[in-house]
Amino acid sequence: MARLTHSLQLPLVTVEGRNDIDAQAARLSVPARPEWLAARIASLLSPYYEKDTPQAVREMEAEDWVISLTGRPRWAVDAAVRWWKGPDNPMRHRRPFEGDIVARVIVEMGAVRAAQVKINAFDAGVTIPARLPEPERKPMTAEQAAAIMAEVGLKPKTFGGEA
Repeated sequence: MARLTHSLQLPLVTVEGRNDIDAQAARLSVPARPEWLAARIASLLSPYYEKDTPQAVREMEAEDWVISLTGRPRWAVDAAVRWWKGPDNPMRHRRPFEGDIVARVIVEMGAVRAAQVKINAFDAGVTIPARLPEPERKPMTAEQAAAIMAEVGLKPKTFGGEA
């Protein structure tokens, strides 16, 4: 992932560069095996309290999880699960639903999606700069601020007097 992220920061100007990014993205997109997905989700859900759930219901739940995560790469599912259980997730104390983990997998796959956009642009003959230039920012004058406030019907309050 680090190599792909680095490659995306460079301008894409050659077919070799395009093919390298495509190969990296393809390696990162290999789907996890269903058996592995079922085991990974079982390990995710095991710390959460469960009432006495019949085995048939657990198997249906596992099937729902596998269907939701089918086609997702192992590394991204691992990263999503670790994020869910980690300190950066304020909802880590509640049991996740399939959509919670799928949504995080999509976040984890951001660089792979960016690679595909960059490849498609290259194939279409469009050059995407490595970094977009920062827009020029000018401070707002007091007159501009007053005009905006007047336009929306606000009057600034002043201390010791009327505005």
